[in-house]
Amino acid sequence: MKIQADITTSLLHSYRGFGVNDKCMDLNEMLRFAHIDCVRVAIFTDQSSLLPTETSIDTIRQLDTDLYLCVHCSDTWADPSHQEIPSKWDFKDIRHLKQRFIHYLTSIFERVKGTGKRIRYIQVGNEISNGMLWPFLTEPYQYIEFIKVAHILCRSFFPQAQIILHTDLSYSEKKALEWYEIMKAQNIDYDLIGLSYYPVWHGPLKQLQKTVALLGQEIGKPVMLCEVGYMNTDEKTSAWFGHWKCDDIPYSPEGQQEYMQHFIHYLQQELHPYLAPEMFYWGMISHLSDEHFPISLFDRNGRALPLLYALNKSL
Repeated sequence: MKIQADITTSLLHSYRGFGVNDKCMDLNEMLRFAHIDCVRVAIFTDQSSLLPTETSIDTIRQLDTDLYLCVHCSDTWADPSHQEIPSKWDFKDIRHLKQRFIHYLTSIFERVKGTGKRIRYIQVGNEISNGMLWPFLTEPYQYIEFIKVAHILCRSFFPQAQIILHTDLSYSEKKALEWYEIMKAQNIDYDLIGLSYYPVWHGPLKQLQKTVALLGQEIGKPVMLCEVGYMNTDEKTSAWFGHWKCDDIPYSPEGQQEYMQHFIHYLQQELHPYLAPEMFYWGMISHLSDEHFPISLFDRNGRALPLLYALNKSL
């Protein structure tokens, strides 16, 4: 089970380099050190105050890795509690909204294709269990046609890429199966079930095991863990904190490393037949955020924590 990186949060800030082995590494050097050869990058709209599309495209061009393209269809983060329609989109009704959606995806895909980067994975919409492009598409049967046309475009522009259908439903095997069965019944074309899993929000590993096993058995597609992470501190400075810990492994730099090693061992022992061979660690290099996402593999000063060195040794 290989750990790859979501690097979006690091791109939101002007990082000054990464402190690894008393050296200051740039982004590509650090990714090579951690044996990361594919990175997940979120794409927001051109109007985004976070990371406008062109900024993302410029970064993608400079990467030495393959790409996992994650199109949020939003000016900002899209997740189960936030799927706001882009602020500058003009349309009259659902038909015109679909045309605007197609135009938006086509524009992004053309620009990404122009970078010449290999797209290993692609998803349109992020954690879409509660819909997308609110308030218009809030129920599965309302956005089926949007997903279908998005995936047609994915196949057309990036035929070598695997398409991911991504939700946050790892916390409930019943809800997850119900949602993906609807997609199956509607003949949605995709390759991988995508799940987010953070113990702080989605519960113990036994719950993940039940969800993944049921989806693998009933839906018949591999499950990719698109977002994972574990806290490196118990300092309560973030909305990330909750009561769930994995087998009481502490929130600390050492605990973070222990957790990921335990996590990979658990997956290989219990869930290997149902899982894709890669997972993506979210917020891996977000040390310059004002909030300081406490799952980063770097401290506030940009110095590498033990988990990064474990990745260098392939855990």
